[in-house]
Amino acid sequence: MSICKYCGQETGGSPFCQNCGAKVEVQPVQEMPQPTFPQQPVQTPYQPEPSYTAPQSSYGVQPPYYTPGSAAGLLAGNIIALVLGVVCCCCTNFISLIAMVLGIIGIVFASKVKSSMNAEEEASNRRKARILMIIAFVVILGGLAFSVISTIVNFNKYADGKSFSEYLESVYESVSESVEQMGK
Repeated sequence: MSICKYCGQETGGSPFCQNCGAKVEVQPVQEMPQPTFPQQPVQTPYQPEPSYTAPQSSYGVQPPYYTPGSAAGLLAGNIIALVLGVVCCCCTNFISLIAMVLGIIGIVFASKVKSSMNAEEEASNRRKARILMIIAFVVILGGLAFSVISTIVNFNKYADGKSFSEYLESVYESVSESVEQMGK
């Protein structure tokens, strides 16, 4: 915009001043210089160097925390021992209650593997979970063997003094006679 040099009013871009009527000479508008401020470097807050240095290995820098492995197999094995203990509880004269308790404790140790803080703790939890799982399966198999043996012994008591094989032969003969009679 042009400013009249006589009265100081703006002319609105016309060749004559609208206030005093003087001819306005178009002067290039000078831009105001931008003030310059001295540049100061941006200061960051003090951050001390970390005092911990990760141990070096042949593969590079190891992280400062421990990452344990998975224990899915141990967890699944102990869950299977628990389920088999529940299923076999009725037929093994409650011997499998021991297997159920061992399965539950094994599940606890198997779940602690993932939250281990170091390799020794992880190995200890894995070992405990594995031992409990094996003992639970042995107890289940022992309970089933005891149940089968006690069934055979009880069966022999009620077989009219006959041995188990003699009783099976007599059952086979009676079944064979029944089949022959049905065929006639």
